[in-house]
Amino acid sequence: MGAGSQADEETPFGRIEKLLKVEIGIWLARVGATRKRQMKTYPLNSSGVLKRYDYLWPLSRDRWAWEYVRRNPKLRRDAELRSDSEISEKIAPCAPIRMLRSRVPQRLAERWGLVFMPDPDLNGFEADAVWNKHVYPDQVEINCSPRAPGQKCDIWDRTVPICDITHITDLQAREYLLVRGKGCVVQVRCTGTSLIGLEPVKMKLTISDLDDYERKLKAQKAALALVEQGPVAETPLWTKTTQILRDGLVALDCLELGMSRRDIAVVLNGQEAIDAEWGLETGTMKDAIRYIIRKAEGLRDGGYLVELLGAETGLDQRVA
Repeated sequence: MGAGSQADEETPFGRIEKLLKVEIGIWLARVGATRKRQMKTYPLNSSGVLKRYDYLWPLSRDRWAWEYVRRNPKLRRDAELRSDSEISEKIAPCAPIRMLRSRVPQRLAERWGLVFMPDPDLNGFEADAVWNKHVYPDQVEINCSPRAPGQKCDIWDRTVPICDITHITDLQAREYLLVRGKGCVVQVRCTGTSLIGLEPVKMKLTISDLDDYERKLKAQKAALALVEQGPVAETPLWTKTTQILRDGLVALDCLELGMSRRDIAVVLNGQEAIDAEWGLETGTMKDAIRYIIRKAEGLRDGGYLVELLGAETGLDQRVA
């Protein structure tokens, strides 16, 4: 057996198989290392004014999108034109669920990718920001079907007692849910039988197409984390991506107050670090602040659609 195995490895096919195993092993090692880097989290300095931004760390990408676009002056001007009477609000008779329904067309909101216009003074956790499917294709989807007598709905039983739920219906009778818990918000698109009909329904997680399957599966896993047992982390834990996103929001707010790039650097890194590095010829600190501002302004002014929501087109193409 041993001699035969060695002989097989000396054949052309044996050598190819051996090389393939080595290449696959190297590839798997690289994938594992990449995933570890992506999953790495760490605390950040949140002293002083930065503590106001700690609520951001567990938010999903669609909530980050709202954080950026609500700082866009054009959206805020559009929001001033909205009226509270455009949206009806009531509490569901069967459970403590807020129910919002659009009474009029939401053209101003739609140009930003929203189902209706939320209050831009409310943050990513508080605001009823609901994105339409075309700009946010990876949102969690549930399919509803009539529930048989005595049949239970696991999703209902596990979410309603511990989560704050808002039900949204647009003018075309499309239904959405915003599920809040553990500092997070999950947007859900509902298909099938209406949730607000007379008969009880059974909800099932579904993926209606195979495009970007892994991203949609990741969104489902994040949604299920809301109902998992276990304590909520007390110390905010950031990734490299969420740190850049947080720093971008800080920079935009500082610019709105008329602060300079150096002032922004002091807020983010501390006076001592800026005194030591700001004047260096290498300009690393200055370049970093310049990058953060440029990135943040791009996301605020339309980049949120493609980079955070996964839309195929940006704001310019949608408005046109």
